[in-house]
Amino acid sequence: MKINKKNLTAFISTAFCVLTANLAMAASSWGAPPKPGGVPDDLEGGLMNLINWILGFVSMIAVLFVIWGGVQYLTSAGDENKAESGKKTLTYAFIGLIIAALAYAIIEIIVVKILV
Repeated sequence: MKINKKNLTAFISTAFCVLTANLAMAASSWGAPPKPGGVPDDLEGGLMNLINWILGFVSMIAVLFVIWGGVQYLTSAGDENKAESGKKTLTYAFIGLIIAALAYAIIEIIVVKILV
């Protein structure tokens, strides 16, 4: 009986899934799930939550611009104007990431070290 690669791969992956599922189900050290956080009780917690969301959004946008600048630069195909536009986009995106990281660090220092 000849076994081809496709059948062997399917058998091995099925056996792996079945065996690991049994091991995961056998774990007996599971505790109760954590309670949902909800809205923070104090003003400082609420402000930090809002600031973290805003900085996360800004960082996400900056990363998207890093990707866009890289695509612009790589697809310039020798066109100097497109290459320069890609370089500027990358430069400004990295500056934005650095500013977002510094803003987070400064806010964290102010809230943790000074206010608490």
